[in-house]
Amino acid sequence: MDNKRVLIIGTEVATSEFESGASLRLNGIRDLLEQCQLKVIVVSRSEADHYLKKDWDLIVLVSFATAQFLRKARKSSKLIWFDSTDSWQLTRFSLLRSGDLKQIPALIRDLFWLWTAPRLDMLTFVTRRDAEAEKTWWAKRLNPVVYPVHNLMRPLSPSTESRLIFVGDGKYGPNLRAMKFLTKVLDFLPSNQQIHVYGRGFKNIDSRFVLHGYCTKEEMYLENDIHLAPIESGAGLKLKVAVPLSNGLRVISTPEGANGFTQNSNLFLALDEKTFALRIRQLSGVSNSSAGITLGEIYEEDGIEYIRAWIKKSIRS
Repeated sequence: MDNKRVLIIGTEVATSEFESGASLRLNGIRDLLEQCQLKVIVVSRSEADHYLKKDWDLIVLVSFATAQFLRKARKSSKLIWFDSTDSWQLTRFSLLRSGDLKQIPALIRDLFWLWTAPRLDMLTFVTRRDAEAEKTWWAKRLNPVVYPVHNLMRPLSPSTESRLIFVGDGKYGPNLRAMKFLTKVLDFLPSNQQIHVYGRGFKNIDSRFVLHGYCTKEEMYLENDIHLAPIESGAGLKLKVAVPLSNGLRVISTPEGANGFTQNSNLFLALDEKTFALRIRQLSGVSNSSAGITLGEIYEEDGIEYIRAWIKKSIRS
């Protein structure tokens, strides 16, 4: 399959140089295709029209935000893989509830492109909940495959300190709400307790937050870290949980943040600020015995081998 060519179309965030949930998703799909000996070209939505003038053996559209290119992609390839990733309804309504009124026209636009979409050959979502939220749409098209995020291994630097870690983008509304939640968590902890924040765009709303901005992976992941993921709403799979769990690190999250994950000895649930603080006190100062150990599958459902077999069979034929 060395001469087979694949086009991946992603959002501007997914194709940028900054690491994010969107870029990890796209890069994971690219890695899978390249493992199947396919030549892969990745472009953003702004570049897509130019590349869709050519013929491709497979076109992959990553994120429901790329649905506007489905009809053009159908004309340029015999095989179309639409990776919606998250549920468009869960995503848009979650952001709308947070006060983002731009989600109303965005959802209307989504629905137009999705309901006028052509035949698809592969449809994937990152969790079963996201897939089921859109069942009305895909029920008469094709059954989706649940495909979570892979290639999340990180280098763990040695440490004895149990740092509290929050990772995210400071320009994303849910992350700002999470920071306010963590401010209240700190009120239940000793006055010298700090939370290390990694990601761009954050303003120091409390002196107990240590803002690092974007850093190297070696700086971000230490073997005794405790990652905090106070997720209250949204869609998809939370990379704040997936990345540390994949590397044997401890995570404190809400039931919402645990969506799509199996029970894990390193995943601790908390419903409110007081319980978050209690979990922190229980884990702080206790050595993480599983850091750096391969823990096996962390996801409730994972169709990666089915997709790998589909790629090889479909492209070959």
